[in-house]
Amino acid sequence: MFKILLLNLLTYKACGVQIRTNVSTKVNNNVDALGTADIMNYAIDISRCNLDLSGITSLLFELKACANGHVLLSNSDVKKSSKPLYEILIGDSNYYSVIAYRTDDSLEPGSYIYNESNTPHILNCTVYLPFWISWADGDIRLGTGILVDKNVLVSFMNPHHFEVRSIGVLTSHYKLGNWAIQVEVSDKFTGYFDSCSMDNTKSDMVVVGAIKCSAMRCATSCGMSKTCMGYNFNSAMNRCELLSFESNVVTDIPNHLEAGWRFYSKCNNGKTACLGCCI
Repeated sequence: MFKILLLNLLTYKACGVQIRTNVSTKVNNNVDALGTADIMNYAIDISRCNLDLSGITSLLFELKACANGHVLLSNSDVKKSSKPLYEILIGDSNYYSVIAYRTDDSLEPGSYIYNESNTPHILNCTVYLPFWISWADGDIRLGTGILVDKNVLVSFMNPHHFEVRSIGVLTSHYKLGNWAIQVEVSDKFTGYFDSCSMDNTKSDMVVVGAIKCSAMRCATSCGMSKTCMGYNFNSAMNRCELLSFESNVVTDIPNHLEAGWRFYSKCNNGKTACLGCCI
């Protein structure tokens, strides 16, 4: 049905977590939100790390495709197509672009409304082109470039705006699409480490602090620091190593097997999102 290739790049900053994701999509069918009830089943969720996307109001991305790039902004965090959603269709037949609001999956008249604009040759089969989407306060916009709210292509005002909890992408009509997506979510560290740990493993990230202390103090020290992504701990030596990213964009969490050590990563979104385990 579709092809997918994911590579998550994380940046842990004081303002939250920035994720860059490379996604390859191809739906071998003619689907869209106004004619396909289970449209969410065709979309790739851009947050493989299970991070909570609620609270963000814009998305920056690059797309390389011949036509028919779809972004779905859903009120559901479990890909439930019956929940309200927005579909932003970029380059339908590479001629026009659409923003649609759908209340449910009935496909009945009155359950959806849309606005469209002529955007001939907006996509390119061989070149990544930059786009942005914003949805603050129900003002849904699609534009080109890397500055949100500049170069608007199509807009749609929805008085019945909902909270966007998940974001999915797809390319329909047998078109291959390559996406480079950047999204920032707020720092929602919940104080948990245990469910995001690896035994007999030591991370080779940058050590920003090394102390001799208890396991509880080590976890507390990392939890209170915005720059600490996780820590290595050796219970036999009571040695704690607080860890951070070395550069602005990280492509890997380097680690190696080492007896006696345990690598702990911060958990977000309850205990379900392990920042150090998803790349």
